[in-house]
Amino acid sequence: MRFASLSSRALQTSRGVTLTGGESPFQSAKLRRFYLFAYKAFADVTARGSLFIVTLLAARRLSPWEFGVFGLGTTLGWMLAVATDFGVQMHLARAVAQAPGDARAMLARWWRVRLITSALGLGLLVVALTAFGARRTLAVPVVLLALVYAVTSLVELINYFYRGLSRSDIESTLTLWQRVATLALGIGALLWRPSVAVLAAALLVPPLAALTWSARFAMRDGPANAPPPEDSFIHDVFPIGLGIVLSALYFRVDVLLVQLWLGTEAVAGYNAVFRLIDALRLFPAAALAVVLPTLCRADDLRPLVQVSVAVTAFAIIAAALLWALSDRVVTLAFGEHYRTAVPAFRILALAFPLLSLNFALTHQLIGWNRQHSYAVIAGAALFANLALNAWLIPALSIEGAAWATLGTELCVTSGCLVALRARG
Repeated sequence: MRFASLSSRALQTSRGVTLTGGESPFQSAKLRRFYLFAYKAFADVTARGSLFIVTLLAARRLSPWEFGVFGLGTTLGWMLAVATDFGVQMHLARAVAQAPGDARAMLARWWRVRLITSALGLGLLVVALTAFGARRTLAVPVVLLALVYAVTSLVELINYFYRGLSRSDIESTLTLWQRVATLALGIGALLWRPSVAVLAAALLVPPLAALTWSARFAMRDGPANAPPPEDSFIHDVFPIGLGIVLSALYFRVDVLLVQLWLGTEAVAGYNAVFRLIDALRLFPAAALAVVLPTLCRADDLRPLVQVSVAVTAFAIIAAALLWALSDRVVTLAFGEHYRTAVPAFRILALAFPLLSLNFALTHQLIGWNRQHSYAVIAGAALFANLALNAWLIPALSIEGAAWATLGTELCVTSGCLVALRARG
């Protein structure tokens, strides 16, 4: 395959190979970007698909209690990964894109920070489980699954380093190998011994291997002797992390509010159709991963306009198709029982173009060091989301939550346009 032959060049580890974009086999910048985007999208689809298959098999092979432990461990692991990173990944990608000559020194600095925060996060989890008297049969797999996410988050840190150097092809290749190994080991563990602890141990092997290789590759010549440019956690990183946490809250808090006002069955319907929209986000995410360095170095809004038009046009076409085929899509994916969630799905489809556009706008804000504006916008969006949900869910059921999502995305779009107008 052409992808395989091209990606093999990215994985050469001889000392003559550099991490700069200059080693690309493409002469055309547009052709190179298209390749990077297509490869990143393919890798992300494969990654999500492998985890989905493992989850489906786990639901069938594990006991209900063990599958519940699996869900608890993966949720806590994801939350810890987001909290212990707190914007470091995005800051590193931006800093590397703006000063590639200092890339390894910056990676070495933030690598040490992330090792410490990850260890502290895992330590706090162990203390909490001990304090609450969790049984060993629960505590061990939960800690193992949290460790899986902690190691994966460290891999992601280096992936953002590659993004800053316009080498998302290395990230994509690493993601493919890691997720294929995850699929194979996860299925093997579940077939061999259906145990959540055994499954967690199997899932830990691929990210450990990926981290070992990627850390050696990224710093194979050793970190630069010169100190990295001075940056401040409070000024440069904390606002990004705060914005990311607030964004995660306004993006998923509606599930908790639906549970509060409508109950678990309503949550099942809303969460099911929301997952379909969420799965489509990987395409604008892949595009922004590729163009992030260009946005960081841009002197005007032209690169942002180009990527915004592309991802929004894709989203409009996808939303139109989803609207037209909503009945078939929902029932085919989840069964006839979920047909009542089709109206909410149609409203969420309307929000998808704005969601895709906001991917580009928020990346540009961070790329131009407007992280404080990003945090303020995310905070305002959370407030708007809570207010809209409180008004609309009791009146319109899960369709109200979907309308609140659309209104929140409009709030984010407006805030970003105002914040970018001064720079543009």
